[in-house]
Parts: sequence; C-alpha cells; structure tokens
Amino acid sequence: MANPAATTFDGPLVALREKEIELINDIATSLAEGADEDRRRLRDVAQDLRDMFFIVAVIGEFNAGKSSFVNALIGETLLPIGIIPTTEYIELVRYDETAVRTPVVREDGLREWKHPGTGAPGIAIVDTPGTGSVFQRHEQTAKDFLHRSDLVIFLINAKQAYAEADRLYLELAKQYGKKIILVVNQMDLLNAAEQAEVRRFIQTQVRQTLNLDPLIFMVSAKEALAAAERNEDRELAGNFGPLRAHLRSVYASSSLAKQKLLAQLETTSRIMSRYLDKLKGDQDRVTLDIGKVKDARKELEQQSLNLEAQMKTAGAQIDTILEGVRKRGLDFIDKNLNFRPMRRSLNRDQLQSEFQEIVIGRSLRDIQESAGSYVNAVVDQSRLYWRAVIDRLQQLKGLLEQEPTGLDAGVYAEQRASLEDAIRMAETELKTYSQGKILSEMEDLFQDNMNRFQTGAVVSAGGVAAMLLAVALQGPIVGAAASPLAPVILLAGAAITLVGGVPAYRYFRRVSRETRQAFHERIDLLIKNYHTALDELTQRERNRLTQYGNQMLTPIFTRLEVLAKRTNDQEGQMRRYHRDMADLKGRIETLD
Repeated sequence: MANPAATTFDGPLVALREKEIELINDIATSLAEGADEDRRRLRDVAQDLRDMFFIVAVIGEFNAGKSSFVNALIGETLLPIGIIPTTEYIELVRYDETAVRTPVVREDGLREWKHPGTGAPGIAIVDTPGTGSVFQRHEQTAKDFLHRSDLVIFLINAKQAYAEADRLYLELAKQYGKKIILVVNQMDLLNAAEQAEVRRFIQTQVRQTLNLDPLIFMVSAKEALAAAERNEDRELAGNFGPLRAHLRSVYASSSLAKQKLLAQLETTSRIMSRYLDKLKGDQDRVTLDIGKVKDARKELEQQSLNLEAQMKTAGAQIDTILEGVRKRGLDFIDKNLNFRPMRRSLNRDQLQSEFQEIVIGRSLRDIQESAGSYVNAVVDQSRLYWRAVIDRLQQLKGLLEQEPTGLDAGVYAEQRASLEDAIRMAETELKTYSQGKILSEMEDLFQDNMNRFQTGAVVSAGGVAAMLLAVALQGPIVGAAASPLAPVILLAGAAITLVGGVPAYRYFRRVSRETRQAFHERIDLLIKNYHTALDELTQRERNRLTQYGNQMLTPIFTRLEVLAKRTNDQEGQMRRYHRDMADLKGRIETLD
C-alpha cells in the first residue's frame, strides 16, 4: 500500500503504475548472466514505484556541504554535520506533516527521517555519502543510488569548482537520463566577481565535457541555516530563493506521480539501451567468431580440393612417363623379337643393357621427381594450411579472451577451452609435417614400386634375349629359367627345334604377342600401383582434415551458432520490451 504522504494518484495512473512495475520486473528477470547490477537497479526502481515518493537526490564531493545544504533546504539542522565524512548511510528525509528527528534504518539500508520541509507532499530528499571520499564504500554507496533518483541536485564546492569526480558523477547521472540541477555551495567564500567567474567556468566545462546545459544556482547553506535558526526569511537567506522557486516550478509542472513514472521509465530505457548495445556487440562478436570458424572450415574444404587436383596432376605426369616407357618397350620388342637377329650373334647382357638404356632410360628418375614433387607439395601446402588454421584459431581465442561483460560468460569459457584443444591438435599436426614423416613414407613406397618394376622389366628383357638366342640356336637356353616368361621361351625354343618352318614362325608370332601382352600388364600394374599410392596419401590427408573438422571445429561452430541464436532471441525480446516501454510512456504522457 502506498504511503499516504507519498505522491497521490488514482484512476488510469494506478493501472499504468502497475503495468510499469510489471514491465520493469519482467525486463530485470530477462537479463542474462553477468547483468546482476542492472537487474538490481531495475528491481530497485520497481520497488520505488510502489513506494511512490518523488526522490530528489543530493550528490557531491564529501566536502561540498551536502548535509548542510539539505538542512538548509528543509529549514532546520536535522542531519548530522561534520568536517570529516559523517554520512555513511544514505539519509532519506520523507515528507510528513510532523517531523521525526530520530532516524529509522530501513531494510534496504537507508536511514529514514521525516520532515514537512521537503518541498511538498510526496517528496523525499536524499543525502548521499560524499564522492571522492577517503572512505571508498561511501563513494560506491552514492554511485549505487543514482538510478533511484527522479531529480538530481549536484552540489559543487565553490572553492573546488568542477573537479574530476564531479564530471564522472554528472556523466553517470546523464547516462541514467536524470534531470540535473547544478548548485554551487559556499558562495559566501567568494566575492561577486569570483562568483561570476566560477559560474562561467562550470558552465563551460559541463558543456564541453558532457554536452549538458543545466541550470546553475549559487547558494550558501551556512548563511541559510544561520537565518533559519534566527527565524529570518528563508527565501532571502543564502540565496536559496531562486533555487526553491525553481524546485516549486518543477514539482508543479505536472503531477509528481506522473513525473516519477516517466523518470523511472527513462532510467529503465537508458539501462535497456546500454543492454541492447551490449547485446549488439555480443552478436557482432559471435558473428565474427562464426566467420572465423567458417573460414577455417572453408580452408579444410579448399585444402581437400587442392589435394585432389594435385593428385590428378601428379598421376597424369606419371601416366605420361610410363606411357613413354610402354611405347619404347613395345618398339624394342618389335625391333628385337624377329628373325633378323638370328643372322647375328646376340648377347643377352648386351640386350638387357640396351633395354635399360633405351626403354627405361631416365623414366624412373622422372617418375621419382614427379611423385616427389607431389609429396613435397602436399607437405608444403599442409604446413601452410595448418599454420593458417592455427592463426585463425589464435585470433578467435584472442577475441574470446576479452572479458565478456555479462552475456553467457560460461559459454565463452567453454569456447576458450575448446579452442585451446583445437590449437594444440593443429600444432601437433603441423609438427608431423615438419618432421618429414609423410615425405619419407611416400618416398619409401615409390622407391619400392620402382625397384620392383625395374627388376621385372630387366628380367623381361633378359627373357626376350633368351628367346632370341633360343630361336637362333634352335634349342632351349639354360639361363632362360630366371625369366617370368621362361616356360614360354623354353616351349618356343623346343617347338622351333622340332618343327621349324612355317609352324615355328607362327608360334614365334604368338610368343611375340604374349611378350607384348606381358609387358603391357607390367606397365598397367605399375601405373595402378602409383595411382593407388597417390590416392592413399591423398585420402589419408583428407581423412585427417575431416577428422579434425569433425572433432574440433564442428563442436565450436555448433556452440557458436547456439549462442548466436540465443543472443539474437534476447535482442529481439529486449526490442519488444523497448516498444512496450515507448507505448507505456506515450500513454502516461497523454494523461493530465
């Protein structure tokens, strides 16, 4: 129930007050993790709306004479005064027809007094602990009360006009959207010229530093209190008349209930605007984070495509080399596997040497260079790739390590831990390339293939030589047994010896075809082996990329997407609340 001495209202304002209280409490509840201070401020505001006193907060440095000023304003020495910081409590002087000069400490920590001199029914004057006090808790107490005020009287010491603490507190009051009046106390310490100079200085500084242009009043609380004790005219003493006249005009401009509802809507709106700006900043940061993870995933995909393209290029080069070997080998067989060599003496070792020089030549070295180039490309590009991934993740980690002021700090902590794991894994992968492990494995595999081919090819050449010698001598050659074609050669030699003539020639032709076919098969097998080796290397690399993406990047990306959706939902909710507040403000303003 509202205090009978509080601001009175009825009819539509009652319903609008309840609507405002409900809306502010809903907003407070919806604030996310890390917004505890704003949540507390909003609940303070909602509670003050139930109490419905129009709060005039007096703020200023501890030596500005705030307690004396409040006493002078109400017309008697009610609050304690001292030359050291005496106000540890927030002193609240409520309007009441009967003065209560013994304070009561309330549940919220305020020390409450009652007095008829606050200015009008429903008005409470609050004396806060001094800013810039040697007691740090005093300053924090004053700062923590600003959001609850409906009007701020900022008191400035005439001898220390507009200190840095004054600027900071005025800026805070401005952030909450408070009506501000500047009062320079202790004007009795200045002559007329000095008073004018101080007024100009304060006015200039406030305009330049805060873009504010509040009214400035020059008073002497000491003179006003002395006059009150002598029962002299309060309006003239200490130059309080202009200040009181202005306050009366403020109080009379519209109902105090309406002013309070609008003042606290403005405070809530300012808190909401800051929160929306923060949400927008969080959203931008999450979007940037998602972009960096997407970039890393795109690099995974691009690296996989690059491997595929490089493999095809290397495979085509090896195919070209081996097709050259195939053509030269078939030409060699056609040239030497006929009857003409039978007219000359054939040397098996010489034929093998010619086969090595003419058919194989530098092809094995070319294959090794081509395959080695591919392996080196894989190694070099993989190094660059993993370094790029590490760089991107380090950038993302740097963003996450910026202390998140509120929203989902726990989620960001999880992200940091995941990123650290991802970076460690990427660094481990990079080290495997630095050690040349893949290059060594592929070189060993390719060299083994080459050795098997070379051995088989030379043996085949020996078989050809043996066959030619068998034909020339019309009998089998004992040394031919070492060739894979030895049974055919021996059979051919025996057939030619026994039959001779045309049947021998036909059989010789068939053996020639089979020799060519065997050579084709050997080349095809070598091409297949090389393609298999290249494909296995490529697939192994692609598997590493896929595994890394699934194990490390996908969970990070998924959590960031969830966080982005949550942030976006919260931002949408806050904007709906903002629209509700604007609608409520319009309804309050239209009431008389």
